[in-house]
Amino acid sequence: GTPMGALMRQYWVPVARSDEVKPAGDPLRVMALGEPLVAFRNSQGRLGILEHHCAHRNASLFFGRNEEDGIRCIYHGWKFDADGHCLDMPNLPRHQDAKHQVKLTAYQVTERYGLIWIYMGERAVPPPFPDFELNDLQPEEISVQIIQQEYNWLQGLENDLDTSHFGFLHLGGVESANLNPGDTMYYLAADCAPQFHLEE
Repeated sequence: GTPMGALMRQYWVPVARSDEVKPAGDPLRVMALGEPLVAFRNSQGRLGILEHHCAHRNASLFFGRNEEDGIRCIYHGWKFDADGHCLDMPNLPRHQDAKHQVKLTAYQVTERYGLIWIYMGERAVPPPFPDFELNDLQPEEISVQIIQQEYNWLQGLENDLDTSHFGFLHLGGVESANLNPGDTMYYLAADCAPQFHLEE
């Protein structure tokens, strides 16, 4: 509901490691851009990321059962597929069944570099996945690390951009002569006054 949130929804956003969501395994809680979601893989391995509340009585699908082609709410048994379509309403008589009218919000997903990415914008066809240099590498050539940090995202971003603190804080005053040339740490220790150059 903010201008920055609306802007961020126009891009692919990484939300979890691929290996955290197993076929027919337990659902995974995901928080993306302030929105609570649930991720699951059906028994065929198809990945889905949905709003985390059941459309019936708002029970959390995090507690749902991953059954064959969908996730079943444990409260009344409504079942949803990876696209958010309701597949089953077992607590209703057959003549009241309205599953074809019920759909949860489901986000478009892709997997790259061992990560799950989602597109949360309103476009029916999402933008192309970013043309990272990593796109040309084979999966075995990529090592993904995820670090959860407990602080405001703006502080984290500012620290990532402030490379002049690395040589003092993280290296503890280590002299570059004690490091290997070619190693990133060598250059951070050798030049404590980096300069930014911008290119269009």
